[in-house]
Parts: sequence; C-alpha cells; structure tokens
Amino acid sequence: MTEVDRIDTPAGPVWAATRDGRLVWVHFGGRPLEGRRTKLPPVRRWLKAWFAGAAPKVPLALEGTPFTRKIYEVVRRIPRGRVMTYGEVADAAGRPGAARAVGSAMAKNPVCLFIPCHRVVGADGLGGYSGEGGIELKKRLLALEEKA
Repeated sequence: MTEVDRIDTPAGPVWAATRDGRLVWVHFGGRPLEGRRTKLPPVRRWLKAWFAGAAPKVPLALEGTPFTRKIYEVVRRIPRGRVMTYGEVADAAGRPGAARAVGSAMAKNPVCLFIPCHRVVGADGLGGYSGEGGIELKKRLLALEEKA
C-alpha cells in the first residue's frame, strides 16, 4: 500500500510517498499520489537531514530502463553544491551524446532531492526544471545547498 505525507521544507511543501518502507515519490507542490494519508516519520527525518546538509541513506523504489536507472545512479553521486551538465551525466552513464535522454529522465525523476536533478544543468546555463516552481525552485535548491 502506498502511504502519502505532505511535509513543509525550507524550499516549500513537498508531497512524499512510500511503499513497503521505500521512497517512491517526492514532489514539490501539486497533488499527492493516491494512497493512504499518514505522517511518514522516516521521510520527515530524511528531508530534515537533507536540508541540514547531510546525505541520508534513503531506500528508494525506482523503476525505469537500465539506462534511466544508470542516469539516476550517476546523479545521486553528484556532491552537494556541485553540478554536472546533461552531457557529462550522459558520458558518466556510458552514453556520450545522450544529453537529451538525460534531460528526459530528469523530467521524470520521481524522487527529487534524493536523486538531485536540480544539480544537472545545461552546457550554457541552468537548463530547465520540471518541478512545480520551475527554474526558480532549481535556483533556490542550489542556493540552499551552498548555505548548508
């Protein structure tokens, strides 16, 4: 069963969902996934730690192609306060030239912050951000990381 919680964070409210103790969804604003509404103490702790500058070990339940999962793995390793371009992520995932595919995977990222898609930028600027709040939220997240 999917359990859903709304949690206030320094960057705004997020909806988070778990299934069998694994994080399946984190999204700023918007509407929650279908599921039983409840408080999710582990998710609240993970988010609090993330915003405090830590890198909590979060059990994720991710789906996708092997390439998408490889992209997520690469992005999870981008250090706090650092960025990589879409092209650099593609190279690190073993698919040089697949920057657009990286952008597509980032747009579908189900667990922002813990797969820190805001740390992936364009070769000539910030690029986009599909979360509610768009590029302004991306800027805010990057600025929060500099301060933590």
